[in-house]
Amino acid sequence: MLRVLLALAIGGVLAVGASVAVVNVASPTPEPPNKPLYNYGTR
Repeated sequence: MLRVLLALAIGGVLAVGASVAVVNVASPTPEPPNKPLYNYGTR
């Protein structure tokens, strides 16, 4: 019985970790463009 509970707990941790990894790969954080939005230096 203890082995079954331990296996379920380990499976749950692995499932949560896998789902978090899939979400992070599916929607990466967008990088901001490396340029200024407005060029106020020429005024």
